[in-house]
Amino acid sequence: MRKLPDSSMSCFIHVEKLRRFGLLLIVGGLMSIPATAQVGLPRSAVSIAVGSLPAESCEGVGKLIVLPPVQLNLAEEQDNAEQFAGISQILQNLPEGTEAWLHVKVSAGGLTGQETERQINDRVDAFLAHAPLTEHAVRGLIVESDELSLVTDQFAFGLVRLGIGAKSTQRVVRLAYVFGPGFVDRHGAIVSKLALYADLLGTTYTDSWQKDAAWIAEHALNRPLILKVNGDAASATAAYLGAELAASGSSAEMLWSEPADRSAAERVCTINSFMAHAIGRGMVRLDSGVAPLTLTAEGMTGDETQSFGSGQSQNVVMVAHVHAGAGHPKSVTLEGTTPFDIQWYDPADGARLPVGERVKTAKGWQQTVLCSSEYVLITLHGEGSDAAVYNAVNIKTAFDLSVGEVVARWQQYRGAQKQRLENYQASSFMNLHFENTNLVSAFDISMGLKQFYKRAGAMEFAQKTFYVNGVKFSNKHAFPLPQLEPEKVLTQPLELKLSEHYTYTLEGMERLNGAACYVVAVQPGVQDETLYSGRIWIDATTFREVKQTLSQRGIKSNIVVNVETQNFELVPDGRGNQFNLLQSISAQQTLNAAGRDFLLQRTIQFSEYSINNPQFDDALAVEHSTDDPMYRDTDQGLRELRKQHGERVLQQSSETRIRSLVSGAMYEGTYNFPIPFLGISIADFDYRHTGAQLSTFFAGPILVTDLSKQYGNKYRLSGDLALSALPGENRVYAANIENTSEAVWSWEEDTGLRATWQATTHFSTTASTYLSYLFYRATSDTSSQYVLPRNGVSLLPGLQIKYTNKGYEFTANGTWGQRIAWRQFGYAAQTAPQESGYLLYDADINKNYYFRKFTKAGWDFSYYGGNQLDRFSRYFPSFFSEPRLHGIPSGTDTFDAIAMGNVHYGFNAMDLIKIEGLYSYARARNLAESSHYRLFDGLETNFNTVGPFGTLIQGTVSYALDGNITRYNSRWGLTVMIFKPLPW
Repeated sequence: MRKLPDSSMSCFIHVEKLRRFGLLLIVGGLMSIPATAQVGLPRSAVSIAVGSLPAESCEGVGKLIVLPPVQLNLAEEQDNAEQFAGISQILQNLPEGTEAWLHVKVSAGGLTGQETERQINDRVDAFLAHAPLTEHAVRGLIVESDELSLVTDQFAFGLVRLGIGAKSTQRVVRLAYVFGPGFVDRHGAIVSKLALYADLLGTTYTDSWQKDAAWIAEHALNRPLILKVNGDAASATAAYLGAELAASGSSAEMLWSEPADRSAAERVCTINSFMAHAIGRGMVRLDSGVAPLTLTAEGMTGDETQSFGSGQSQNVVMVAHVHAGAGHPKSVTLEGTTPFDIQWYDPADGARLPVGERVKTAKGWQQTVLCSSEYVLITLHGEGSDAAVYNAVNIKTAFDLSVGEVVARWQQYRGAQKQRLENYQASSFMNLHFENTNLVSAFDISMGLKQFYKRAGAMEFAQKTFYVNGVKFSNKHAFPLPQLEPEKVLTQPLELKLSEHYTYTLEGMERLNGAACYVVAVQPGVQDETLYSGRIWIDATTFREVKQTLSQRGIKSNIVVNVETQNFELVPDGRGNQFNLLQSISAQQTLNAAGRDFLLQRTIQFSEYSINNPQFDDALAVEHSTDDPMYRDTDQGLRELRKQHGERVLQQSSETRIRSLVSGAMYEGTYNFPIPFLGISIADFDYRHTGAQLSTFFAGPILVTDLSKQYGNKYRLSGDLALSALPGENRVYAANIENTSEAVWSWEEDTGLRATWQATTHFSTTASTYLSYLFYRATSDTSSQYVLPRNGVSLLPGLQIKYTNKGYEFTANGTWGQRIAWRQFGYAAQTAPQESGYLLYDADINKNYYFRKFTKAGWDFSYYGGNQLDRFSRYFPSFFSEPRLHGIPSGTDTFDAIAMGNVHYGFNAMDLIKIEGLYSYARARNLAESSHYRLFDGLETNFNTVGPFGTLIQGTVSYALDGNITRYNSRWGLTVMIFKPLPW
């Protein structure tokens, strides 16, 4: 017998014309078969018993042996070390070149459905700890389950977790899930889930196996099959041959049998050896209508003959189920028109059959064999060909994966990394950039951190350096990081969980950092948990995470919105391995303070990774012994590791109250003397354990307080109270000459409510209603003929919209003022009507840019306007209110319209002082003086430095370039403020 070519199938199948017969051999149905499947005979796998070696006919290069099964019961703790020790011994004694597959039988018996994710993970990890997955001979893992009625979410989770753990340990190991009869039909959703992680799926050879195969092809990602043959079919020669032929030409890549004993295994191995020799892997099953010869036998139907051809030659193999036996032989006749080199065999043992002479007939020739075997195999050998037809096979590449497959492969990559990553240390530098307020200019907090990660422990951070506005402070200052952390998201996207918390959508592919990446959109799948939404970029080749941009809206944290971008890079460990670790984080956060939204920008840069360092524990112990502030990442968020009696003690709750003293003095061109102030600022982030936030500033005659509370992740209510015993002097000018006879002292006390709706992570609206009590008194220069406004209440409803994205911030406000029982004021001779109602509106857009550690630049443009404004409702720019005309003294001018822009640039000098220069350009008008817009521009220099006793000194020097210069006592202004944090 001449051996047929053993060539593998490529992207194209050559289908040749047989020159002598002019018959085109068409490989029927080939286009729908996965490229990884064996479209001729499937590969054969034979299970062996415990303590035995494979039969001699099963040995050799390329032979596939399934090792004895190991039991895994997900419902209980168990020790499989002894079982796996026996498996390892078998592996050591396997002949060179044998391909071995581990076999795990998973049981759900005893599962109650109440088991936690942690329990299932621990049991699977303990099981895999002894599995010899890294042995050279191990090429695959079969996970088998026959459970039907005991399937729970915990059971399905355990099956997936087992597969991910195995692939994480040895990525080249092929993973197969094999199911018992009825499983696919009853638990299709689980099969589809498992298919995301599997290289093959398996079903049992029964009358309905083709139904299972069709379902898998349609619903389970068209995975190639393992067809399991057990019971009598695995031990009976004819039954096994029937299963092998039934699987031929299908999506079955492997035919797996569990013979009852060594004798049965010998028979199976003999059949497999002969069939593999006769029907090479390059052959495909041909349509029944294209066979070059006709085979007939008594009692045999036309569909019981199968033919195989390679497309590379004219060799054809025919296998027929003739239903003969030792006690009832049958005559089998082969007929044709053109002579072949023909050989007859009994496929059960490979023995040649005695054949009769070839006899000429009217139609050609025929040959008859008296057969006493159940099956007969005939080889037909022809010569070269003169034509070929090419048919493309659609091969699924890595870029054709579904979103579920992408997520599954990421989980496998992630699992492999977690298994290899014992610990790491890293340096990081964090910058927190806070928005401007009416009290202080924008300021930055910067920290150098040392990060300690250990797989068996928690993440810890040590604060190594501390800066305020680029000025280095003593590292003993522990910044209250927990109060400025977003609410902890316990369930991360893409991670394998017991119950799915996210929905994923594949948005397409993008090239990022030179790599083609899948773009996976992430959305929360449940509403009762704080989760992320956003996009994740996954490398299409390695399936590592390259970048993620995720957003969240918190309920319990002071950070009500967090939009965060994380960038990853491959970091070498110095021993030939690479780990996918964080390179940088940039976040835009909305901070709730005093019932208002403030923009907080956070950046973190990571460097100096030390991976799997044997001295990790020693380094962490040394850090614990220092006085550096330390934090630990817990399920509740960051918690301080406070040093007590030489030991680090984890604080179970974070401090909710922050207090600081604020003092200083202000001198501006309006007055001839500096104005001192001294106050205390208190922020309680869990007021009376209600989850509300109380913010209070008290400075002698001034009290400003706000109580706010978050409801869900979209709504916030707050109440404000502002009391002041200090009057403001409302002045009137004509041609830059003050009319002191109309000067008025005024006091304003306010209270109100605000309701904020955080519509999206970038957009919010706030409705407010304030009651303002206004009180007026004449100055010593006020004319007795001048009638003062009526003391009384004003109603001030307002609306604000705010949009922030990528560091840009846009705000628009509108306020309608209605003064209750308002009356005519001024001189009796004045006849102009005075409105009790008025409208104020403004809009502002700004952006800051950060370079290196402490260098900052930015711009701001705004407009303020209104309708029906009078001298008591116009804009009154000052240091403590909006709008503020930078460089221009406050308390002098009032305006009914202002258009303003400014640019600024700041840097630090040797970690000692931060200097920022600002130029402000404004056009403003007061219709009572002129309808023309006048130029108001000025320069400001802000500085920050360290003061004594751990204080921060912040100052502003301003100079008016243009404006109502003659009204100012001086173009120069100076403000100095000192901040002193108080102990908790």
